[in-house]
Amino acid sequence: MIFFQNKTQPRKARRHGSALMIMIWALLLMSVTVMGVVEYIRYSAEEAALASAEFRALHLAESGLAVGLHPDTRRGDKVLKQKIGTDSGFDVVINYEGARIPINLISDDRLREAIYDLFVRWGVNSDEATVASESLADWVDRDDEVRSNGAEKDHYEGLGVYDIPRNTGFINVDEMLLVRGMGVVDRLKPDWREFFSVYGDGTIDLRTAFRETLIAISGASESDVENYIKRRDGADGIPGTEDDQRISDGEAYRLLNLTGDRAKAMQGILTSDDDLRRITSTGYVGEKRAQIIVVARRGDDRSLTYLARMEE
Repeated sequence: MIFFQNKTQPRKARRHGSALMIMIWALLLMSVTVMGVVEYIRYSAEEAALASAEFRALHLAESGLAVGLHPDTRRGDKVLKQKIGTDSGFDVVINYEGARIPINLISDDRLREAIYDLFVRWGVNSDEATVASESLADWVDRDDEVRSNGAEKDHYEGLGVYDIPRNTGFINVDEMLLVRGMGVVDRLKPDWREFFSVYGDGTIDLRTAFRETLIAISGASESDVENYIKRRDGADGIPGTEDDQRISDGEAYRLLNLTGDRAKAMQGILTSDDDLRRITSTGYVGEKRAQIIVVARRGDDRSLTYLARMEE
């Protein structure tokens, strides 16, 4: 008896196996595609939520700014901190630009000496503090005469940097980093920018000036300055709150123990009459934050002049 082998069976099996593999690969590809689409949709939704939160936070910061700039709003008013919804609101801080040293007026020897003292307090050695303070003064004065430890055009040209200093003052505080000696200050005191302003009028505001600034400007002892600030900032020790104390200039001078010639020398610098406000409004939605800072001057007629606006 003769048996014939069925040669078509293996071919069919191979075809079925190939079809099965194609189906598996198709399913895998479809799964990957679907997963990618789902991930894209999820990511897009998260991005949209973040963008919405960012927009709302900025809107709340704008709302807080309007409250802070109102002529009847005062430091410490409850309206400056408002919660809107469960996780959103705004927080506004009103300060005076006189809390910061007016760097463009450093050609005044009193301010230059105060800045030197401030640098030393931050850990800069006396020689480097002299170089930095005198170079800052050379940058803003209107002549090309170099102070003994300062720097004018020849110094910067020797470093391959031209057209500076312009002898017209600083445009912004960051520009101070271009000055000879400021690199040392930046390394030792990274937040030094908080102590300077390009908008000040030459006075230091007694109501908001930092402890270190008051010591450097007034020459008062640390203990006298600390006692004054404790009295000024109230029982909670936080400036710009409801329990802050209004202290007359005469009483402030008494607390700082400024008398005689020293008091007379400070009368043109230490004052509570600064009308240049720095409004910092922070809007928040959950973890998202938006901050707007405005420097503005309020006139006697209650008009408002904007000098600067910054968003962070």
